[in-house]
Amino acid sequence: MENFHDEFEKLLEEESSNIHFYHKGQIVKGKIVKIRENTAFVDVGQKTEVAIDSKEIEGLKEGDEIEAVYLGKKNKEGYDLISRKPIIYRKSLENIKNAFDNRQKVKVKLIKKVNKGFLVDTDGVKAYLPYSESGLKKGEEYPPAEFEVYVKKFEEREKGPNIVVSRKDVIKEEEEKKKEQIFSLLEEGKVVKGKVVKILENGAVLSLENTVFGFLPQGLYSWDRSRKINQELSVGDEIEVAVKNIDMENKKIVFSKRDLEPDPWKEFDKKEGDLIEGKIKEINDYGIVVKVGDIEGFVYKMETDHLKPLEYKNRFKTGQTVKAKIIELDKNRRKLKLSIKATVPHPVENFLKENPEGSVVEGRIKEIKTKMAVVDLGDIEGVLHIEDATWNPKIKNISNILKGKSVRQFKVLGREGNRIKLGLKQFRQNPWESYLSTHKEGDIVKGKVIKLIDRGAFVELDEDVEGFIPVNQISKEKIEIPSDKLSLNQEIEAKIIKIKGNDIILSIKAVEKEKEKNEIKKNLEKVKPKGDSLGTLGDILKEKLKGLEK
Repeated sequence: MENFHDEFEKLLEEESSNIHFYHKGQIVKGKIVKIRENTAFVDVGQKTEVAIDSKEIEGLKEGDEIEAVYLGKKNKEGYDLISRKPIIYRKSLENIKNAFDNRQKVKVKLIKKVNKGFLVDTDGVKAYLPYSESGLKKGEEYPPAEFEVYVKKFEEREKGPNIVVSRKDVIKEEEEKKKEQIFSLLEEGKVVKGKVVKILENGAVLSLENTVFGFLPQGLYSWDRSRKINQELSVGDEIEVAVKNIDMENKKIVFSKRDLEPDPWKEFDKKEGDLIEGKIKEINDYGIVVKVGDIEGFVYKMETDHLKPLEYKNRFKTGQTVKAKIIELDKNRRKLKLSIKATVPHPVENFLKENPEGSVVEGRIKEIKTKMAVVDLGDIEGVLHIEDATWNPKIKNISNILKGKSVRQFKVLGREGNRIKLGLKQFRQNPWESYLSTHKEGDIVKGKVIKLIDRGAFVELDEDVEGFIPVNQISKEKIEIPSDKLSLNQEIEAKIIKIKGNDIILSIKAVEKEKEKNEIKKNLEKVKPKGDSLGTLGDILKEKLKGLEK
């Protein structure tokens, strides 16, 4: 019996020498021997295994060795508990401190949203991500479940470390790297796919892979200028465009969608002088924009009509089909000038074909001015100048000849701009030439007083023929003004004393003297004796005759 007792004591002593007794907080090493759903068992050299939460060994398998901390407590089944968390936490702190000191990135997991930011975790260590450092874009509420950050602040404290991280710097760094990569692959003419991120009045902003931004001007959107970006595109649309221009230094890109379309100017096969048909796209203060196939031409307002070009806004409407003539074509400058009026003969030319020079036409007086009158000839107008209305150069106002709205016949004299030149005096021979062919200086003529002025009187000698009597030629007697001896419409007899051009100078005084002289001569004949002497009366008459002849 004693032998048995001694042997048992010996065995117990040997067993005890192989057992290690751990204290709380001590680091232990062991091998995973069994993994259950919630608990794993680790052989750490004790008589029995110790237990660890299965979540702490995720990614490990039975047979793997681990390092953990002895917790100094047991689970419900009576197994001593260990945990890897303190070791992982300590290593995480070291890693975070190292990342802070050397500006290195660390990977974190999102835990939850907190006041003005987010709480994140990196291997068991909690850190604060301010909203301003989250790098969230418009419309985003949370960061991803896992992401990389830079440590902006690391402060060790008794109650735990104060760690602040930034995702914004990582995103910015990644975007810059991605931007450089994208720019290195771009070249002018390359076709890329861009997303519309903003629409402006003069174009659209596109993004390439949400990193590189460029501008698509309205002018480079389409050859068809009627197509508008703000009418066809929306934010979020993806479109293919060509790289038009790259500014590597300032990282600016200009895109062109138009360059992916056939150039309609190169395919336009018309030439100057050709007639085309197009549709009115726009009517503005300068003229009419006409769509000709896939290009646009312009009709200046003065090219819309021969006679009334300024009424084009009332004559034409948007969408109307018109015929026009190409009057200027410059493909290099993409310029097409058109004329609508050039497609039809000028109405004045048509009128003159039907009514050549010398023809007699009927018209209504439309407007009377001082030196001219406008005549309504139907679709066109005629113009009558005062020099073609009368042979009388003394008439200075055409209203003395014509009455407004009256209808009469005119002679066609030719074309004057967009009007027909008309005449009235051409219906008869030049009265001045006719009159002067039968009258000369010294002739006694009859006439009617038609106008009195201070320096004399105008006398109508024939139709459209006038003469003038100076005030000192109205009477033998000295008078101050013509009305002392003459009155309007008075019939007179006068002598032509001078002709210069179309000016005929008359004298009543000369006629009176002539009559008096003839009367004296007649009386002299009566008193003349048979002898040589005339006697006293004869001498008186003779002296008077001499006075009249001076």
